[in-house]
Amino acid sequence: MLPTIDSQFQLKNLITPQEIATSNSLKAQTRQNSATSKWASPISGTLNDEALRAEQEKQEKSKCLEQRRKHLSTILETEKNNFQTELLSHRQSVSTGATRPNFLREISDKEQPKIVDNKFHLNSIEEPKLENLQLDEKRTLYQPQELHQRFDDEQDKQYDRKNRNQQLKIILQQQMDEFNQKEQESEILKQEEERLLKDQWKLKQIEEERKKTEKSSVQPDSGRQLLRQHKAKLHKRAKEIQEQLELDIKILASIAYTNEQSNLEQSEQLKRNVLNTLQQFQQQIKLEREKEQEFDDMYPDDADKYWSRREQEWNHEREIREKLIEEIIEKKKEEIIKKLKLLKQQQEEIHEKQRILINDMEQARKYDLIEKQKQLKEKEISNTQQERENFRLEFEKQNIIEYEDKKQTDKLVQQEIAVNTTTNEPKFYGRRRANWN
Repeated sequence: MLPTIDSQFQLKNLITPQEIATSNSLKAQTRQNSATSKWASPISGTLNDEALRAEQEKQEKSKCLEQRRKHLSTILETEKNNFQTELLSHRQSVSTGATRPNFLREISDKEQPKIVDNKFHLNSIEEPKLENLQLDEKRTLYQPQELHQRFDDEQDKQYDRKNRNQQLKIILQQQMDEFNQKEQESEILKQEEERLLKDQWKLKQIEEERKKTEKSSVQPDSGRQLLRQHKAKLHKRAKEIQEQLELDIKILASIAYTNEQSNLEQSEQLKRNVLNTLQQFQQQIKLEREKEQEFDDMYPDDADKYWSRREQEWNHEREIREKLIEEIIEKKKEEIIKKLKLLKQQQEEIHEKQRILINDMEQARKYDLIEKQKQLKEKEISNTQQERENFRLEFEKQNIIEYEDKKQTDKLVQQEIAVNTTTNEPKFYGRRRANWN
């Protein structure tokens, strides 16, 4: 239903163009002040580069939105003023009631698409903001779970680092113990080498002493001297034989004592030979001392015969002793040389193992240093991430506050637009009947 001509004249008398313009201007100023006060929300705190860029982009979007709103408000106010002007001018120029409904219908048809377009534009702006708000709410909802998961991950990393450090300490301690053990083995081998070299030197001394003893033995004419001096010379010769036997026993005892003191594996055959020969020489010197006591009861002729027989026995026994002693000394030399080679090989192996252990310990120390530096770096990164997370939470909180403020402002603007749209349409009071009477 459309308003009648009389209702239009009544509306004209009630509202003047100046009042309408003044009222619209005051409403626009009020909306602008309200929007400006709501939009001017300061952001506290110090922003880093990433947050500053985000804040700048957000401010630019807010500025564009504000400019768009101002532009729409200006267009709306202009349209309203034009509408009021056209309405008043049309009221003054209209002469019949038939043209007024058509005019109002045209105006309504023109304004309706504009209102729809404005609402569509506002919805297109608000929908992304609403989606962002929903995402922020979801992020805020899942944030405690993320923090808990991050805390658990950090605890696992610390536990792994602690285990690695503990294992590294155990490995280093084992390597140090092994290194000390190799040092002790090397010292023992060194002492054994010195002892073997000393035994080798003793063997040389023994050989030289035996050679001197052989040179100082009885000369070929000692037999004739014994024939002249009889018993005295027999005693002297017997003493020389006993001294040679004692020297050989001393040599064998020295070799046997050396074998017993050695920490290395000994030759069982050499040991048995030395002990058997030592027993023979001890038994022989015992017999020589018993036979020496028989010299006092001999006659000169018996002494001459006894000398010839004993000289052959002594020479034969001396040759056997020399052969046995030389054989034992040669075997002892070979054994010493073999042991020296084995000691040298063992020392080289120990030195190689020590070198490997030193390299391993050096690598372990480097790894320990790298782990410590890595822990410091991770701690620094964790602190930085925590600071960024705190800032992000504060920033999101501020965004939510600003979004609520803007949402309230937009709601007020839409309410104002709806009020203005409904008040601009004149009320229809029905068509008056013409009085034909």
